[in-house]
Amino acid sequence: MTEERIIFRGRRVPPSWPATLEAAQARKTTVVDGIAYERVRFGDEEDDWGADRGPCHDCAAVKGEFHVPGCDVERCPACAGQAIGCDCERASEDG
Repeated sequence: MTEERIIFRGRRVPPSWPATLEAAQARKTTVVDGIAYERVRFGDEEDDWGADRGPCHDCAAVKGEFHVPGCDVERCPACAGQAIGCDCERASEDG
């Protein structure tokens, strides 16, 4: 059985993905090591992740949008490392 997919911003994603990305835009901050930081928007990273060339390869955010939590491109606002892999301590609601 094949999971249903749609094309969204040139990517094959589950039908719920546009709503998931929209919900991610409401999460403007994240708590790292007890301090609230504004999340890093796609295109504001220190390295070039291609925001001027198209949507994020992992979550389909476009330049200026927040990534979906868990996206492998999202940067930690405290250390600038990969948010899903850095050693910073995140609040439990941060996922």
